[in-house]
This record gives sequence, structure tokens and C-alpha cells, in this order.
Amino acid sequence: MNSLVRYEQARAALAECARIDEASEIRDKAAALAAYARQRDDRDLEVWVREIQLRACVRIGELSRDIDRAEPSNGHGAGLPTGGKTKAEALADAGLTTSTAHRYEELAGSRDARAQSAGKAAMEAYFAKSRVERAPPTMSGLRSAVREAVHATLGPPPPRRPSRPPEAKIDVQPIGPDWVDWTGAVQDLARLDCDLTALANRSTALLPTLLHEARQASGRLHTWINILEQTNDQAH
Repeated sequence: MNSLVRYEQARAALAECARIDEASEIRDKAAALAAYARQRDDRDLEVWVREIQLRACVRIGELSRDIDRAEPSNGHGAGLPTGGKTKAEALADAGLTTSTAHRYEELAGSRDARAQSAGKAAMEAYFAKSRVERAPPTMSGLRSAVREAVHATLGPPPPRRPSRPPEAKIDVQPIGPDWVDWTGAVQDLARLDCDLTALANRSTALLPTLLHEARQASGRLHTWINILEQTNDQAH
């Protein structure tokens, strides 16, 4: 019962968020709770806090999308829903990059009202399924559910225009969502500027879990760098 109450309180707090940094704070707290729940092997707790974390990402996407609507064409900050700050400034204050905000906007649906309704329905169905199956929801799972619903409503996105004349044929594999997710995550990590020592001291209870995840990430990054170097050597 206590978990249900906290779940409803978190959802209500997200709905009332009017600033990106507020939603970002809820996202970060939910992520820390999810790591704690995984460490304690508390599946039910992890399911609902992961849902709150992803809902916070969607709320950030909604707020980020709304800034575009409110920004005056003359570039001045009057009337912005972020205390007069530009979108880039509001994102930076919340510790977000523009690429992360763009991915969150995709979770919130496009600027088309039909796509937003379809995406929201797909999100609720995905979360309901995860609760029934007691399987923590994931960013990739939610993104796939929303994209499928949006494409079913509006049709697939138009193909990208070739960057070179037709006669210059380039053998390139389709980018795909997995490419976007991976390269976006690497880009976010490369751009983050924060005090890592302070972050570690702020989460001492989670050190074993964080260390394990960091080692996994380090191994994957090392593999990625080797592959890129080999591919680059072959290309030249």
C-alpha cells in the first residue's frame, strides 16, 4: 500500500512539473531508487520506480517540446516557460544535452496531436504490461512501443535525402534505433562535465552496483573504440 501511495504521489508531482529541472530531479531520484531496488533484489519496487524514471523522461520531453512552441521568433526570452531562459540554457541547468532532450521529445510524441495521443496510449499499455509481468520497463522498450504507435498513426517517416548526388553511390547500412541509442549515449557521456568524486561520495550505498555497471560500460567502450579504429584503418 505504501508503494502504491508513493507511486501515485510521484505521478502527481510529475504532472505538476512546470520546469525541466524539476522533472530531471524526479528522474534522477527514481534512477537511484531503481539501482537500490536492483541491489536488494526487490523486483516490485524496481518496476514502479523504473516506470517513474521513464515517465519523468517523457515529462522532460514534453516540456522541452513546449519551449520550442513558446520561443519567440525574434530570439528574445520573453514569454518562455523557463523563467526567461532559452531552451539551451534550461537544458544545461538541468544537466541535459540537446541530444538527450531530443530523444525524450521522441518519447513524448511528435508535435502532431494524433501522434501524441497514440504515443501516450502506447506508453500506458507498455507500463501496464511491465507491471503485470513484473518486468522493469526500459528506455529501449518504451521507445519501440511509442515509435510503433506513432508510425502506425502517421505512417513511417520520409526517407532521408541523399547527402551526395545519385551517381555517388555509398554502401551504408540503415542507421536504426540501436545506432541512435548507442551513439547518443556515448555522446552524452563525452559531453558531461561534472565532479565525478563528488558523485561517487554522494552514492556510497550504491558503490558496489555502480562499480559493476561502470566496469561493464568500460568494457563495451573499449570494444567500441577498437572497432572504430580498425574500421577507420580499413577505410584509409
